[in-house]
Amino acid sequence: MRADIEPSRARFRRLIAANPNHFGTLGAASLAGNLPVNEEKQGDTFYEALGCVSYSPERDRLEATVVIKRSAGYSGGPCTPGSTEWVRFYVDFGSGWVDAGAGAARAFDLPAGRDCTGEPDHPIVHAVGVVLTPLRKFCLVPVLPRVRAILSWEQQPTPGDPDFIPVWGEVQEDTVQIRPRRFFFPHDIVEVLKPKLEIDPSVLDDLVEAEGLPIPMPEPDPIGPVALNPQPLPPRVSVTTPRSARVLARAYAPEKLTALAERATDRKVAELALDPVPPHRFAATEAAVAISGAMTPSALAQASFTYKELGIDWGEILGQLEDGQGNTTYEELECVGLDAASAQLVATYRVKRPTGFSGPPCSAGSTEYVAFWADFGDDCRYTYLGTVEVAAHDYITMPSSGLSYAALLPIELDRYRRLCTEPGVHRVRAVLSWGSPPSTTDPDAVPHWGNRLDTHVHVPPGRPYDGVARMTIVGGVATQEIHPGTGVTLPVAHLAYTGAALDPRGCPFAGRVTVHGPTDPALAGSTYRLMVRDVTAGGAPSPVTTPFFVVDSGGFGSWVTPGGGGWTTWPVWSANTLGTLGYVDTSGDDLWEVTLEVGGPGAVDSQRVQLDNTLNAASVDPANAAHLEFDPAQIAQQGCGKFTQGMVVLGTFDARDEWFGSWGFSLLPTALPTGALTTSVPLSTSEAPVGSTWQLDTSALKPCGYVLRLGVSDRAVVNSTWTGRTVAVDVGFCIE
Repeated sequence: MRADIEPSRARFRRLIAANPNHFGTLGAASLAGNLPVNEEKQGDTFYEALGCVSYSPERDRLEATVVIKRSAGYSGGPCTPGSTEWVRFYVDFGSGWVDAGAGAARAFDLPAGRDCTGEPDHPIVHAVGVVLTPLRKFCLVPVLPRVRAILSWEQQPTPGDPDFIPVWGEVQEDTVQIRPRRFFFPHDIVEVLKPKLEIDPSVLDDLVEAEGLPIPMPEPDPIGPVALNPQPLPPRVSVTTPRSARVLARAYAPEKLTALAERATDRKVAELALDPVPPHRFAATEAAVAISGAMTPSALAQASFTYKELGIDWGEILGQLEDGQGNTTYEELECVGLDAASAQLVATYRVKRPTGFSGPPCSAGSTEYVAFWADFGDDCRYTYLGTVEVAAHDYITMPSSGLSYAALLPIELDRYRRLCTEPGVHRVRAVLSWGSPPSTTDPDAVPHWGNRLDTHVHVPPGRPYDGVARMTIVGGVATQEIHPGTGVTLPVAHLAYTGAALDPRGCPFAGRVTVHGPTDPALAGSTYRLMVRDVTAGGAPSPVTTPFFVVDSGGFGSWVTPGGGGWTTWPVWSANTLGTLGYVDTSGDDLWEVTLEVGGPGAVDSQRVQLDNTLNAASVDPANAAHLEFDPAQIAQQGCGKFTQGMVVLGTFDARDEWFGSWGFSLLPTALPTGALTTSVPLSTSEAPVGSTWQLDTSALKPCGYVLRLGVSDRAVVNSTWTGRTVAVDVGFCIE
């Protein structure tokens, strides 16, 4: 760590460990009143800040871009564990904030320099995301929730606390759009035919007249994917063909816009809705086809005649759309970053206006295209990576700040990894284009409707492709971060597909252990199998034949079932972007060994994993126990768990686990008053032995029935995706 990094940054973890309220961010949290504030600091964005908060309706994923501003202050370079940038997301569908989960990115000290163009290579932009499985509604009832992202360096935001105050980091909110579900009788017909629709009934007339109502089609609620077991990309909702210029000219007539503006919930949005949609906007898609040369002479003549009937100069439209200036009146790219945990480039753009997107949600609408380019060779030559499509519609109920969308492009990140001694900082570019795809051959081309945005990203170090078959990730953790003998994670370990740092005390594994390998083209066509054996119990290894799920580069998924003896074809990135080799379903608490065989019997790689499938609970097992009760003498005196307001209630507890994580108290149905509960064991990350005591001051509690809850968590990596199972032990009592 550089000497010029202030102590509050350089010693942050030690300061927080000694006093969680060192910086005064606990607020009204339990025990905060007993912890002094040594140095006030909240929401400091000197080192990192949030760039954008967005949502991908196509992939049901929340994303936030994290801007790394400095070259130092992140606990070490790429050859060290670095530090963790946490982002926790909350979503409000109208009834309050709901915790949507947390993700993380690893940040490193990277020397400030200049890229091949001479431009500074800082700031560096990360992206952090989580999967969201929302409740959907029919397209006539738009779902536009608020999203809150909390960025916090090195300290994970507390689950379930939307008011968490970060020391280093910040909080940002935005509004997003949830992909609607398809029309399905009989449920949706009831919602559609309400006496007061949330959408102007005249829109239904337009749909019937111009395009017909959507075809009823069932679409089950999607199953939310997890980091290592993603589900297929859902189909885009497109129930009709694109609306013609004639239909759009009528839909955006002054009287229609006036009626539309009357339904706006925001005054500024109502004003924007009254602005005429210019012809070169709603004619852009057809004009792009003409400019590309795909129209026959007769089709061009027909288009010119049609627009002439509408009082529109077809030639003038073609000229306007070829200016290459980039018009951001309706949409604009705001952020581009790399989500290294999920191996995706993320571009965030904002929809600024309620109209001009070719129709409401139940129509075909239009398409926003985002093309991605990268200079991974650092030679000032951009390589085209792919284009992402996102559906676009008119939303009159949007807020004046607009709607924030994410376009996600999976990339074969392992192809571009370098050794930790190399910087790994690269230029990336995103190009936004509405109505027609941007160029795939000219990275400098700027569409008329849209814009271009460049940034720098850091590809975390790793082993480059070398033609060697190996297991790269086991149980959600990189194999180099698991002890080869004990099968326990090392102090530097992280969850590979979220970036979250694991408990430095070491973690065992529980449930499903997923196995991944490199999608090295040199291995394509070879066969492999996984073998597993119980090292503790002894015995011969057996083949793994459990079906496993893979996702291709287009976002579509499928199941792979190993053949006879467990043999399967080695994965290629285009068909299996995560390089999933198989699922090992575990049981018990023994030490297991997973072995990889390629091309025939004989191990080429192996990895041990220590298992912990036993939960802590009220149990006779002394190593895995959680216990909570009132003081017997006080109960005998009071009787039946009834206490007088103002009394100090006494009790005992213990919190133990062979792989202990932490313990904590909570009160239901209300929060614990500040300083009301004290314990004989002060640190929640230390086991509480038998006979540990607690006392609860009931002065601040109103007469009512309550439940005191002790939650005890272990530190196992569960199903390769998350850590820490919590068992709750409750006692009930009444205050009179």
